[in-house]
Amino acid sequence: LLIADEPTTALDVTVQREILALLARLRDTHGMAMLFITHDLNLVRRHADSVHVMKQGRLIESGTVAQVFDTSREAYTRHLLAAEPEGRAVALPAAAPTLLEAHALSVAFEQGKSWLGRRPAPFVAVHPLDIQLARGETLGLVGESGSGKTTLAMALLRLTAADGEIVFGGERLDTLRGNALRRRRRRFQVVFQDPYGSLSPRMPVMDIVSEGLRFHHPELSDAEVERRVAATLDEV
Repeated sequence: LLIADEPTTALDVTVQREILALLARLRDTHGMAMLFITHDLNLVRRHADSVHVMKQGRLIESGTVAQVFDTSREAYTRHLLAAEPEGRAVALPAAAPTLLEAHALSVAFEQGKSWLGRRPAPFVAVHPLDIQLARGETLGLVGESGSGKTTLAMALLRLTAADGEIVFGGERLDTLRGNALRRRRRRFQVVFQDPYGSLSPRMPVMDIVSEGLRFHHPELSDAEVERRVAATLDEV
């Protein structure tokens, strides 16, 4: 019996496919049974023979993949199936103004010296590229882990040193320094992939959520900051 508990969480699609192929080979080669635990309904549809649906510690529905996905009896199961993302992006207006653009943007990292004292050539994480994003547009960056997606995002935000020109809202970001750059940071925000590496476990939730607010809006009183944070947490 092989129990695979969320084996593809946080993997890019290429590695995910390799892991699933490996699991299938192990199952077929050794004649194993496999208990595949996942919240990814598409993986269940493609790789499972039968399905059990759980809710609050109870097994509420069982059946073949076709039975559960096509003729589910339970409202909760239908709710899960209906929650799968769907739809298409709304067409972008032809006159939408450009919000962000970069020209010949590249990122290279210096590498440490070898044991012979020689320094290898810099590692090029992002080769020179141009990018443009209109107001209201959603641009998807797709690639395997290590392909440079996050590095490009950090470079656009001036959180990673880069070469090239970056223009945000008609203003050059790559030439801003100090307070001028900090004032512009009010207009954009990154949500990092790993919350455990982004949020200090030593800080109370109120301090974590209010940190950016206090930094960008020092004119707010403590009472107003607490009110806004409480309202935000209530929304969440």
